[in-house]
Amino acid sequence: MIKIPFAILSVSILLINSNLQWYVPQLPQEKTIQVNINPLVKYDFRNLRDTLYTMENNIIEVNLLTQHAKLISRNGLIREFPISSGTKRVEKGLDTREGLFTLHWKSKKLHSEQFDSTLMLNWMGFNGGIGFHALLGTRYYKYLGKNNVSHGCVRMSREDAAEMYSIVEKGTPVLVHNGNSAITIGFGEEGIVYKYYDYRTLHKIISSRFDLIYNGNYFMSNLPKLLIDEENVWYSGLPIGDSENIPSKQFIKPNYLYVDYNTTDFEKLGYISKGKDKEKLTLNYFLDSLGQ
Repeated sequence: MIKIPFAILSVSILLINSNLQWYVPQLPQEKTIQVNINPLVKYDFRNLRDTLYTMENNIIEVNLLTQHAKLISRNGLIREFPISSGTKRVEKGLDTREGLFTLHWKSKKLHSEQFDSTLMLNWMGFNGGIGFHALLGTRYYKYLGKNNVSHGCVRMSREDAAEMYSIVEKGTPVLVHNGNSAITIGFGEEGIVYKYYDYRTLHKIISSRFDLIYNGNYFMSNLPKLLIDEENVWYSGLPIGDSENIPSKQFIKPNYLYVDYNTTDFEKLGYISKGKDKEKLTLNYFLDSLGQ
């Protein structure tokens, strides 16, 4: 006779008479994880431009590629004029040079010493002997906005030249480019701190800022706002860089990233790409992208 311990017998009877329940560990339900990527990582910075500031009320921009000029006023009004710039293709002619200039002198009537005392109306000089002006007659009107046939100056119709002459003053910035300028001009405001340098120093600083933007390091430095006027922009002009060298990505430090809590991400990008005043924005330490 085999003796079975009472404890073992009791457990065996309990298992036989009970409904067996197996323990199956419950896996957590799948959850969708949402990751918000800083839009600056995907942003194309090739439209980024370095901004210089003027306290004047108007800015003139000449696009040699389209043969049009814009007169941009502080009040937001923009006037556009067809022009004809200089070219080497004509006898004794020269190409109108790119650069950042200012208007240095104006004259209602001026005779050209170089070209048989040709009468130039509403003269506005910005690059030594180069300037905006109109001519007697209208035969040259057919080239305005289409072809560059001038000997070096920027020709305008008599009506447009008279209008612009009546609005602009000495010291008005003149940005001349072929559609690839790496800088833009903004209107300065009272109460904002700007840095002002002499021409030679300013020339070097602007060139160094181009290196930063070309290398993708534009936002890695706390760059001051630069102020220009007719005193620190000489007749020879300042360099405007080449936007073709600006990469699509820029390195960004989280603590130096300016954002506006009251605007969308795309509006924030607009502040950066268009050179809007950073004083209107606040620091945000939580954006953690490194745009590369």
